[in-house]
Amino acid sequence: MPTAEYEYKAAHKRVVTAKGPASHKACAFCGTFAAEWAYNHQDPAEVYRDGYLWSESTAYYLPLCKRDHRAYDRAFRQHGKAVLPAVADTLTEAGQQRYDEEHRQAVAASTFHSWRVRETALGNITPEQSAALAETSGEHHTPRATALI
Repeated sequence: MPTAEYEYKAAHKRVVTAKGPASHKACAFCGTFAAEWAYNHQDPAEVYRDGYLWSESTAYYLPLCKRDHRAYDRAFRQHGKAVLPAVADTLTEAGQQRYDEEHRQAVAASTFHSWRVRETALGNITPEQSAALAETSGEHHTPRATALI
């Protein structure tokens, strides 16, 4: 039987496979660049074993910056699930004060571009669809079709 640590890491790898790297997303709370996928502790079928807690479903993971991920997890460890909605609101408010709208828009444009390039490279969208998305969003350049070596 795989160890709990192995299964925990495998769950996070499934999130990256399904949703892409967290760095291609904006932090769900503050709006700056995310760095990690964080379990939101809302899955009724969550798994807890040997000190590891995770969800088998990718739907219960949020892209968060390291700062907000640490604060969110710390609040969960100290106070439990009941405080997490209020913690999310507090972190969002703090992020709104920390990063202005121009910064959040720049992050959104950059993360959208990263997502579009990844999806094109994976073959999930065609180069033509990618170019159309870029034009619609006002992006100034489109990804090149690259040969995989």
